[in-house]
Order: sequence, then C-alpha cells, then structure tokens
Amino acid sequence: MKLANQIPVLRKAIQVLDALATEDGDLTTSSLARSLKISPATCYRIIQTLEHAGWIRVLKHGRCELSVGLFPLLQRLQRHELLDQKILAALEELTSITGISSKVSIREGNDCVTVVRVASKEPMELAMHPGGRFHLVMGGAAGAVLLSGLEDAEIKEIIQTAPDSCWQLQKPAEVWNRIQEARQRKAVINTGAYRPDIFGISAPLLAADGAIQGALSIAGLRHGHNLLQLKKWRDLVVRKAQELNQFTLLRVQKNENP
Repeated sequence: MKLANQIPVLRKAIQVLDALATEDGDLTTSSLARSLKISPATCYRIIQTLEHAGWIRVLKHGRCELSVGLFPLLQRLQRHELLDQKILAALEELTSITGISSKVSIREGNDCVTVVRVASKEPMELAMHPGGRFHLVMGGAAGAVLLSGLEDAEIKEIIQTAPDSCWQLQKPAEVWNRIQEARQRKAVINTGAYRPDIFGISAPLLAADGAIQGALSIAGLRHGHNLLQLKKWRDLVVRKAQELNQFTLLRVQKNENP
C-alpha cells in the first residue's frame, strides 16, 4: 500500500501500539518518541488519545503499557479459526518436541504476519512476536507456503514490486525455488537462503475449500541443527498441519450436517 494513501499520525499511533506489544523494558512517552522517531509532541498526543480510549495506561514515572480496553478487540480476533485451541495445542506440541519456537502466519496483502506463536524456552532462541510482519518474499519458509497457493502471475507481480531491502541477501530465483518446494513437497525447509543464521520449516494450513489460509511453522537459529534433523522436523510439521487440516474439514462437514 502506498504511503500516499495512509494517514501519517494513525500510522505513528499503530507504531506506538506495536512497540508496547512487542518491546520489553520501561517504555515512556520520551523513549517511544526517540525509538520510533516521532516528535515528542506528537507522541504525547498519541499516548493521551490512546489512554483516553482505554487502550493503554500510563503508570508511575510515565511508563506506558497496553490496557484491558483492548480486550473487546481481542475477543473478536479470537474468533478467527486460526486461533482455535486446536491450533494452539499443535504449536505447544511442536515446541515441546523440537525445543524450537512455533507459529502460525497468514497473508495480509504482500506481508506475512504472525498471528499466534509458542515461544521456545531456550534463552538464545528466535523471537517471533504476534503481529510481527515482513514482506512475503522475505518470509522464508512461511512466505513461500503462503505464496505457493497464488497464481504465478500474481506471484510475479509481488516479487517485482518487493522493496529493495528484500534483495540484499537473495535473488528472485531463490524465492521461486522455495515456492516450487512448497508446491511439490507440501512443505518448505529454509536452511538460511535469506538469513544464513536462521532456519524455518513451514507447511500449509488449509481452509475447507482447500485454499491456503495460513502457514504452520517452526523457526530458530541454524547453529547446531543439521539437515537430517531439519528433515525429521519437516515431517513432524507436515503431519501436524495435515491433522489440523483434517480437523478443519471435519468441523465444516459437521456444521453443514448437524
């Protein structure tokens, strides 16, 4: 989406909410203004507006945090079928078996967005915050899975219009290779094609009509994990994705034939 079609101050308010949701430490109006490169006066007005709406609260010494006023929005979001308890149980099982953080991602426009995750307990594991987003072609395994369900013409346009930052460590041909792997194997192992220090394994989550609605993934630091181990984990991710896809189909059939 072009910046010309966006409201600048609203975009800044979203940055403030995202920072409060994902960053650690004592976040104040001043520290948010500095880290987000928002003028102090604008950041102050954003904080005051969000506090009045009940979305955040300002504590002693000016520390800001998200507030319970967001609960009604979250309750509506929880109705999304990819936030089902069955999904969460699958993620917890994946992380328990592998020791690696797991997540579910969806496509929003040209972005790959994390909607739910279960974090590894390992101190040096990769952090993936819900709501975090990046361009589909930078999305490694998850991005490839989400792209694999599209027509080639649409994929070509997404690749051609991707920002320059997507091509610092990879080429379009590598993105196409991951997409073909997703189509052929119903899963992708990304062994550091974009980031040499990070691996990802993803399989598609399907809607009842067979369309790809999400990607089930594990992702972590590449060090210490050989290709044989990653292939075993790929089989595990594929198996859990297939179980969830079967559950989705059975649930729809049950609703259609009560």
